[in-house]
Amino acid sequence: MPKTIFGTTEKSNFILNMTQEGYWNWDLRVLTLFMILMPCFSVLLECAKVYSVPGMALAITGVFAIVFVFIGYMKKVTPKKLLAPALLAAGMVAWGVVSLLNGYSYTIGILGADGRSEGALSFLFYGCFFLLGAQLGTDQNRIRLLRAAQLMGLAECLWALLQVLPIGFPSYYKDLEPLLLFRVFLPSGLTGSPIFFAILLVMLAYPSFLGAVYDEEKKARVLHTVCAAVFTLFAVRTQVLVGLAGTVLMLLLALVHVVRHKGGHRAWTRLGGVLCAAVLAFGWSTLAPQINGTYGREGGENVASSGQMLYDGAVMSKDGSYRLSVAGYYMAGYQENPNGTYDATDIASTYGYLWRTTGKVIAKYPLVGSGPDQLVYPQLFHDLAIMSNNNTFDRAYDYYLQLAATCGIPMLLLFLGICAISVVRGAKETAKRRESWITAGLFGAVVLYLLMMVIGTSSITVAPVFWDFLGCCADPCAYTPKTEETK
Repeated sequence: MPKTIFGTTEKSNFILNMTQEGYWNWDLRVLTLFMILMPCFSVLLECAKVYSVPGMALAITGVFAIVFVFIGYMKKVTPKKLLAPALLAAGMVAWGVVSLLNGYSYTIGILGADGRSEGALSFLFYGCFFLLGAQLGTDQNRIRLLRAAQLMGLAECLWALLQVLPIGFPSYYKDLEPLLLFRVFLPSGLTGSPIFFAILLVMLAYPSFLGAVYDEEKKARVLHTVCAAVFTLFAVRTQVLVGLAGTVLMLLLALVHVVRHKGGHRAWTRLGGVLCAAVLAFGWSTLAPQINGTYGREGGENVASSGQMLYDGAVMSKDGSYRLSVAGYYMAGYQENPNGTYDATDIASTYGYLWRTTGKVIAKYPLVGSGPDQLVYPQLFHDLAIMSNNNTFDRAYDYYLQLAATCGIPMLLLFLGICAISVVRGAKETAKRRESWITAGLFGAVVLYLLMMVIGTSSITVAPVFWDFLGCCADPCAYTPKTEETK
């Protein structure tokens, strides 16, 4: 007879009567919910410019994640090996509170800036996603998690396909006003930026490639193959540095895996297909200005633009200032900003300026930072109206520098601690369980994401997927579920 509370029925006591396997399945459902809600809610942002909706998707899923983390500890099904990373995650939340209390705005410190939503509350949600990802229990659940992420990625790529075609589909990156370039048609999917989109696709492409080679089900291998090729195609087509560099790293990692594990004809065929997708995307990007009729107006007249180009500087400014109004406008040669100026058409100049300026913020606020999601405020020099402070920015495009600048060096160390524990455990389990392609795939995805963060940044449309995968690495063992009820 199932246990009940206060004489209630079995149905109203599903938590009390939940088995360990049932708990794993509920964890999977919560993580999958994010991958359904975020793209759906982001449609409103793309079409109606309702900036709060992505944050709502994160909050809804985050609340469910908090509840099920609490249930896991209450029912004592959370593994003891998660104690150390759980304490580090709690430390991130606590230090985020310390940082927001010393920041410029309590509201932004808690909830994050409009359209960003990466305040201190996001650290709580990310930590809970991490703990649920670490408690999926079986390889089959991890494969289901990857499949949900793949379907989300394919939906984003379908949206991106409509964005890159010159058919007038809603897109923030049809034009790049910071460089006075028009009819560029860069893909961003439903992530909010080509940079965020590229990070998501590269992270998903590697486990998709391994699934295309090693998954036992033929239909599943077809899905993995399509995902690996499509994700690689659009990652390069974003025409941003992280998309190009991330794809190169992903291909190198895939090549190393094939050589070490002697994947055979199927592995080399799949790798060749992914490489062809990357080459096709590069050719597409090169011909895109002629196809789209791209033109510039820097000299006051329409001038045709041609050739392959990385648009990082323009994308960053379009995202921060034109799309969300959380950063100042870009102005070439502007001399009034005390941090100097930069050339948005030059990769080295753009990233060098962002990193130097962020370094000054770190030097000014080494312990508590400027406040969660408040990187722009220490840069203001003209007045408190952000947009009138030209060449200011809210993202450093080096997540490690950004974390130290906004929340202090202790926060960066806590984050690196969680990552170090998870990566070491993931590496050991990957070496031990050579037959488990999903273990190797998720571990590779985490490594790629951490490498891309040197020239990338966190966003609520992508980061939760990383935290899910990081949790899978923190406790990657495949358990045999208990058939008895968990006491």
